[in-house]
Amino acid sequence: MKIKKTLYGALLLTIIALATPALAETPDGNLRLTASPLPISLKVAPGTSTSAQIKVKNDGNVTENIKVSLMKFKADEKTGAPTLGEREQGDEFFDWVTFSENAFALSPNEWKTITATFNVPPTAAFGYYYAVVFSRAEESVAKGDRQTVITGGMATLILLEAQVPNAKREIQVENFGVDKKIYEFLPVNFSVKLRNTGNVHVAPRGNIFINNGDAKDIAILEINPGKGSILPNSPRDFKESWLDGFPFYVDKQSDGKIVLDEAGNQEQELKWNFADMSKLRWGKYTAKLLLIYDDGQKDVPVEAEVSFWVIPWRLIGLALGIILILFFAGRLSRKISLPKETK
Repeated sequence: MKIKKTLYGALLLTIIALATPALAETPDGNLRLTASPLPISLKVAPGTSTSAQIKVKNDGNVTENIKVSLMKFKADEKTGAPTLGEREQGDEFFDWVTFSENAFALSPNEWKTITATFNVPPTAAFGYYYAVVFSRAEESVAKGDRQTVITGGMATLILLEAQVPNAKREIQVENFGVDKKIYEFLPVNFSVKLRNTGNVHVAPRGNIFINNGDAKDIAILEINPGKGSILPNSPRDFKESWLDGFPFYVDKQSDGKIVLDEAGNQEQELKWNFADMSKLRWGKYTAKLLLIYDDGQKDVPVEAEVSFWVIPWRLIGLALGIILILFFAGRLSRKISLPKETK
């Protein structure tokens, strides 16, 4: 089933947000919850049990009656972003989970620790992906023919791996590119599309190294700093921008709000910091992607490369114009200063 997410931030979860607490807030602003950590990765031998502690805080100003429920998640087929879903036929792994408390009262600014215990059977293998949902006890979940509406709550993702000998971990680069081949000024926007072709989740990490032919890298950008996981047989998109230039484009703002053009696109303007004049970028650049992931025995490298140009044509034209003006001014001055020939 598809999930329609109506709360502002709680169910718009990404696996990449490993170290960032989650915030849930209903549209009327009454329910505010923070949870940590997010998400949680567990490894367990089949036939044994493991547990995870989830801390929940009430950031509101009234006591809330909270219930704990369980959902599952999978990766979106195009972007790899997690999509929540309800239990379906054949989802026996829901029965492995018990909570220290299924409902509790939470006072303002109070933290509560809930322990989730996973009793994993001997037949378990590979990955199981849970979403532990905290919501108001008195609020029901409206069910339609094809979707579930959660009107208030927050979910913590848990990735459980039942370790077996034939686990396969493999990452491939489907695409590494830039949004343009020629730029006048920075930023340069990189897109990385990876795919997990294995049968358990993998958390790749690495960098983009940018150079212009010199031995020294001009810039190093980090990919997947939160060490987020890619689910089996799923893609995952990562985006990063190179901003360290002079000048560079930023989103245009007015009274603290982003300015849009007639088509609804964000307008941009150049930001000039003359202390960074040495960072004027021009010429051909090469960006090298180097990622590594653990295949269970060793770190495996994954590489890709893309090239692009930075040509600040307006600055080049201005400089050439000034040079020409100075040249002709010098010629004219010299011609005026030459003495006339006497007969």
